[in-house]
Amino acid sequence: MLPRLLTLCFVLVSFAGTASPNTLTIIPELSNGFVKNYNPFRTDKLATTQDFIFEPLMIFEEDKTHFRLAESYLLSEDLKGITLTLREGIHWSDGNPFSADDVVYSLSLIKDEPELDYDSLGTWIDRVEKRGQNEVYISLTRPNAQIARQLQDVAIIPKHQWEKVSEKRLFLNADPIGTGPFTTIRAFSSNNIVQCRNPHYWQQASLEIDCIRYPLVSSNDELISRLSNGEFDWASAFIPDIERNYASYSRDYHYHQKPSSIVSLMFNFKHPDEEKRNIIHDVDFRRAVSMSLSRDLLIDVAVFGQGEKAALASGLESKFEHWIANSAAEQHLYYIRFHPKAAERLLDDLGLMDIDGDLMRELPSGAPFSLKIIAPAGWSDFISAANIASEMLAAVGLKVRTEVVPFPEYEAKMANANYDLSITNYFSGKTPFLYFDSAFNSEYQTPHSPRYAHHYFKDEVVDRLLGEYLLQTEGDAQRQVINELHLRIAEQQVTVPLYYKLETVEFTTNVLRGGAGLKMESLMYRQFGTQKGHG
Repeated sequence: MLPRLLTLCFVLVSFAGTASPNTLTIIPELSNGFVKNYNPFRTDKLATTQDFIFEPLMIFEEDKTHFRLAESYLLSEDLKGITLTLREGIHWSDGNPFSADDVVYSLSLIKDEPELDYDSLGTWIDRVEKRGQNEVYISLTRPNAQIARQLQDVAIIPKHQWEKVSEKRLFLNADPIGTGPFTTIRAFSSNNIVQCRNPHYWQQASLEIDCIRYPLVSSNDELISRLSNGEFDWASAFIPDIERNYASYSRDYHYHQKPSSIVSLMFNFKHPDEEKRNIIHDVDFRRAVSMSLSRDLLIDVAVFGQGEKAALASGLESKFEHWIANSAAEQHLYYIRFHPKAAERLLDDLGLMDIDGDLMRELPSGAPFSLKIIAPAGWSDFISAANIASEMLAAVGLKVRTEVVPFPEYEAKMANANYDLSITNYFSGKTPFLYFDSAFNSEYQTPHSPRYAHHYFKDEVVDRLLGEYLLQTEGDAQRQVINELHLRIAEQQVTVPLYYKLETVEFTTNVLRGGAGLKMESLMYRQFGTQKGHG
């Protein structure tokens, strides 16, 4: 998954599997074939790596902190340091004791080897010190009141194993050692994975599931078919007309939905064609694209009504509306509503005219003007949304088509700025900061960063405001910065917000009466609350 797009917290209870009474069959994400890769520093790691094998220090919900490897933390008064107190009595899955040495080693590693630092956390770390067997102090390069939340995503690895690995970026870690609940690889093939209990897991008594099974599913259509046939106990998938096509099949089939992160169109501000790049850089073009789209129709057709129309022009989630003043929320709302005549006028003013009479607009130079929206193969909701958006843009004279590519190519095209437009989802955080930071921070505009800021739109004001937010400890001050960020992003229409996904989790309860279950906070939903674009 992404990057760690998925840091939601949830209590998953009372599931049972179909493979055996104590095996939970899950589909955390789609795949074209499994490779035995449990390296937490690689973007192509298996979906059952994070949390299942490598447990976090802590996990934050909106009003609660779940401490895992750490049992507490304390920020220094100047916000330039944080002290972690680690939980005692934890062991690695090979029986070796977990200690402060492992945390010091893990944090120092991402500081010293940036190619392993997927979330750019290492840029915040000045030095890491062990202070006693169970205490670690992290000195920061600059003040950061939110550093604890950022630390929840770091992979804590066993020093005694990894210090012997020379090429850590290339290492597949086929025989992983972790502190998480399911570290024993019982079975592995290109189309099926079975991970079973860590014999030394520190919460052994809370586990009522012996194994998790992860079979290969390569497309949404296949997932829907097999899920409806009762093959899986838990999945996160977009199912068209879910009540009819899933829940109605059995009284034991259930689902949970709630509005989640935004799905948006992303422009390539580093487009290799100079004339197209100049057009993309003009905010009136981006506004014209946005106002050409009927979001109500797009939601009804592309995702069968399972979405909510974007309510904030910056793309901020609707659940954070209370952070934004009414005047700020309404200021640019016009540009994310359907105004095709206004869009046509903006395109005319940009010199994008139909010169040859084919009803499609040409560039000011007279050269043909066509664009492609890239979408990942197998993601039927994204593909459908891109296709419908293309048809709507054609109605105002923009020649646009959808290009469906395998997910690795989709990410590579964005990383290398080798695309016109893309359709993507974004992180769903516990505060608005995660969205703004991951989507618009120029620090994340490198080929090794997650895809979310690969529009390559750089803005010093946005970067400054993101930095200011990290200095605020009071709610009112945080809200003021978020309002300024919202207005800045909305004013420049950096992306085109389309709709809020309805985050969907499907699950079965057909053998609950047998008593099998998994009672473990913040595991499944934290990592798999929604797939990359499916849910």
